[in-house]
Amino acid sequence: MNTFQKIGERLEDLGLNGLQILQNPDHFCFGIDAVLLAWYASGSVHYKTRTIDLGTGTGVIPLLLYGRTGTRHIDALEIQPEMADMAKRSVALNDLNATIHVTCGDLRHPGSAFHSSSYDVVVCNPPYMRTDRGKLNPRDNLAIARHEITCTLADVAGFAKTMLKDRGKLFLIQRADRLVDLATVLREHQLEIKRLRPVYPSPGKPANLLLIEAMKKGRPHAIIETPLMVYQSDGQYSREINAIYGTPGPQKK
Repeated sequence: MNTFQKIGERLEDLGLNGLQILQNPDHFCFGIDAVLLAWYASGSVHYKTRTIDLGTGTGVIPLLLYGRTGTRHIDALEIQPEMADMAKRSVALNDLNATIHVTCGDLRHPGSAFHSSSYDVVVCNPPYMRTDRGKLNPRDNLAIARHEITCTLADVAGFAKTMLKDRGKLFLIQRADRLVDLATVLREHQLEIKRLRPVYPSPGKPANLLLIEAMKKGRPHAIIETPLMVYQSDGQYSREINAIYGTPGPQKK
């Protein structure tokens, strides 16, 4: 065990430029949705881009964005102290303290360290479920990650409206059945959807996720992109998913 790792945690290789991340199975662990979101946002993140990841969890999206782009400044905000601590240790483990800055705080009340109109890109993998839908996990840390207890779509949109520069971009991944909720909330906060890519679990099934790019004070004009298929009909990851991972791809067991 290295000096950054605590009992009960595991160290995972992100398969990107030697980057590693700490995970704890007793807390919320990242999945393919975080990988897809980092990939989708990476085209708008450059060396000098100022980016912030909301609800960063263990810091996987900032790490992946850095690995894909080499950007020099990413902020990350996480409300749960245990998760924020794990993210900070993952950043330190990769010797990225000068690039990725993790803050334990509430995006609804971010504090004086965050300044309006200061970011080019906001990224968020938000809780997918409204509190009146689905069964709440009895463990608070998992309930917060899955249900809109401390973070709603309106909260994310409100942060982006305030903190993005004009024509700055917000990147989200969300359940496909919440498209109307999402589009309505974003427009209410002067954020226009510019690109939308539906994610399908496998051929013959409806889309279950949406990758979204919205722009602050952008003109109403949305492009619906080609579908992204996760699994082929044989149960193996699709060619595009393998390309996103940059390897032959993790195979379905």
